[in-house]
Amino acid sequence: MDNTFSNLFYTKLNLGKLELETQKRFLEAITKYLDHGKKEEINGRTINFVKKQLDSLIYFLECLDFSKEEMVRIITNLPTILNTVDDLYKKYLLLGVLEEDSRNSLRKDKLLNKTKDFMVGFNKIYARYKLVCEAGYDRLSWNVLVHASDREFCSIFVKSSYKKPYQLFNNPGQVMAWLRSVDASELNLEELKSLEVNKELVDKYEKRSKGIS
Repeated sequence: MDNTFSNLFYTKLNLGKLELETQKRFLEAITKYLDHGKKEEINGRTINFVKKQLDSLIYFLECLDFSKEEMVRIITNLPTILNTVDDLYKKYLLLGVLEEDSRNSLRKDKLLNKTKDFMVGFNKIYARYKLVCEAGYDRLSWNVLVHASDREFCSIFVKSSYKKPYQLFNNPGQVMAWLRSVDASELNLEELKSLEVNKELVDKYEKRSKGIS
């Protein structure tokens, strides 16, 4: 890895203060990420791009009170999170509908320990959530919105001998067509921001975004 990139990560994430094995795992993961960009000829993974994305990610994770060591762990788990950081705030707000108690810890735990779940796109999560609501399916969970494969998710809503009221479709293809028709831009983010489980994050994130201390 180029020294310019290495210096960036050591400076921004305090890598030198962590255990050597932690540093090694991080550097291996981030090197593969950077090398993959070269092999696939993905434009934009310049030092300026990576710095911008890293700054945005650190900013978001600081609003969730993650330590630098935890940030390193998150990036090690999923280096490509740097590519999707622009959607991360919206995704996190939407997934607030899954928080089950006042500790508000589900999303934070998943981000730290099951980081790869956050590869799922915002549009897919929203489309699934909309169908769950409109069909009246009452078993909303992380697995349903995020972790389940398309096949597993679609099977919930396909008619069967059980004849559940939320089974609205004749086959999985119809479910997928419905999901693809959903436009995530219709979602009112202000409604998500007003959820009790999101208020603390919104307050921190948006004050900092506006330069308010």
